[in-house]
Amino acid sequence: MGLFPEKIEKLWEIWDLRTCILLSLFLQAFLVLFSSFRRRFKSSLLIVFVWAAYLLADWIAAVAIGLITQSQGSNCNSNAKGNEDLLAFWASFLLLHLGGPDRHLFGLLLQVLAAAYSLLLTLPSNKLWLPTILVFAVGTIKYAERTYALYLASLDRFGSTVLPKPDPGPDYEESAALYSAAAAMAVMPRVDQSDDAELILELGQKVKSAEDIKLLQLAHLLFQAFKGLIVGFFLSNRDRKTSREIFMKIDHKCAFKLIEYEFSFMYQVLHTKAVVVHRRVGYILRFISLSSILGASIFFFLVGKKSFGTETEIALTFTLLVGAIVLDVISIIKLIFSEWTLLDAQIENQYEWRRKYITATILEKQRWSGKVFQYDMINYCLDQERQFSLILYKIAGYVRATAIVEQLRNMWFSSSKPVEDPLKKFIFEELKEKSNDAENLKEALEACSQRGDSALLKSSYTSYIKLKWSIGEFQYAESLLLWHLATDLICYKEEEAKSGDHKHQRENCKALSDYVFYLLVMHTTMMSPVLGNWHKAFQDTCAEAKRFFKKHKITTDEEAFDKMDDVKTKVRPAAVKGTKSKSVFFDACILARQLRNMEDKERWRTMELIWLEFVAYAAINCKANIHAQQPSRGGELLTFIWLLMYHLGLGTQFSEQEELAGTKMVAIK
Repeated sequence: MGLFPEKIEKLWEIWDLRTCILLSLFLQAFLVLFSSFRRRFKSSLLIVFVWAAYLLADWIAAVAIGLITQSQGSNCNSNAKGNEDLLAFWASFLLLHLGGPDRHLFGLLLQVLAAAYSLLLTLPSNKLWLPTILVFAVGTIKYAERTYALYLASLDRFGSTVLPKPDPGPDYEESAALYSAAAAMAVMPRVDQSDDAELILELGQKVKSAEDIKLLQLAHLLFQAFKGLIVGFFLSNRDRKTSREIFMKIDHKCAFKLIEYEFSFMYQVLHTKAVVVHRRVGYILRFISLSSILGASIFFFLVGKKSFGTETEIALTFTLLVGAIVLDVISIIKLIFSEWTLLDAQIENQYEWRRKYITATILEKQRWSGKVFQYDMINYCLDQERQFSLILYKIAGYVRATAIVEQLRNMWFSSSKPVEDPLKKFIFEELKEKSNDAENLKEALEACSQRGDSALLKSSYTSYIKLKWSIGEFQYAESLLLWHLATDLICYKEEEAKSGDHKHQRENCKALSDYVFYLLVMHTTMMSPVLGNWHKAFQDTCAEAKRFFKKHKITTDEEAFDKMDDVKTKVRPAAVKGTKSKSVFFDACILARQLRNMEDKERWRTMELIWLEFVAYAAINCKANIHAQQPSRGGELLTFIWLLMYHLGLGTQFSEQEELAGTKMVAIK
């Protein structure tokens, strides 16, 4: 006797293949409709569902093709007799469903051969050979597109697209002769700017607002110029000057919209088939695919179906045909309403309805979540001490799943908030000021290395002397934790600032502080280049905070802030406790008291600038390939700041040598 009752086993033998086919169709529909949502919503659950659907879709379709070939090759399977033609037809549809993000050329060949083998087993008596071949051709085309798109998105291939065409320069012998002939004349070098640089500057001057179509076209040119950052290439000083000139003249709304467009292109190039589809050949293949599916549907509708199995199997075949048509039509609609449509056509010269509806729809689309996750250390420590969390951690410890429980708990207790316009404006204007102070590459590199010290210098001399210990005596990660706790204390104690003159400044500080802490505990890979001894400082500070809360029977964040504010901190903790512990818990109480003694205007200005430098330092030091992953996960403000800094000429991947290619010897008359 088997594991399951005999009736269930027989039922599964009949429906195993049909279930796999229906599930494969459902997964493809889910991916077509919802996979693009991952760039617009910061939802871990959505990302998990999309990721699982990709993996399951590949596996289900491959298993179904295996079941079909097994049924066709088995003479003892009575269920396969009489409908071999239909099974071969289904195998071609499954080829349509194959080709997830992890497929490569070897997988393509194997699955195409499996589907072809299924068809060959039914020849020459197959009455459905024509629609089967049509669908087989479409499936091969789509599978090849996915494989080729994956190849183009690989770092090696993507890096090669960044490089210009090989240029040996002018003929040396001819140039030497020309130089000798002109040696007696007064000459001066003139550098020719590339057509792209001239076009970028021209478009930048024409941009009027964030809704301008020229902003999208400008974003595409900037993406082409700056995409080398992703693979670690250095940009020329000419690229820096061109981009910086544009961004110094536009407002924060245009700047953020421009970068949003750029990340949309990055998402489509690295995570979709856009590069393959948005070509003349791609458009032709779309037409061939839809025509072939329609032709196969008409043929199957007209042909006699008595010899093709049961009514259920025929209904399943119609479902596959209708599903393929609907999904293809949806793909074509997405193709029409894509940013690439506006790049492929001179939309200004098109019909009024096209300008009004298609252009407006494309430009108004949301391209990232527009949110940042928030979490703070006080609630992090209090959440861990709750009874339910303690029980959960104890159970997880037995199965060595503590890290998983930790991630799930952080996801549950963290929150998100929109990136408001005042925060965008503050970030852009302050980075713009940094760029204005950094005229050359050396000064730009110095600006990128600032992690709070430059912000303190902008405060009064007295304040600088009092606060410089909070930056100079700690590593970057320790300073982050110290200022995060102090910011929480200040913001809690000054609730009246919500309705006062410093409301936006308070909100900016709190948003950036809680955002950085969330990145530190949830997205460590983004912060890893600057972490230093973060883990030691974090665990020691958490341990001291929990001991303090337990000692004073604190269960809420309000109680925690009140009690921390009452602590008498006349002496620095290191003086009385030694330096073995890296906790900054009571150092934060001292810092908060010092900040509270400053004038309101100076305090909030200093805190805003400190947090911007903290975030900018993390953004510019985060690995470029990590930034490139974020558009497919709803986007990160840290990644926006990273690219914004580079466009403002603040970055570490600019070449120190001037671009001298194209220098001409021009006689002075």
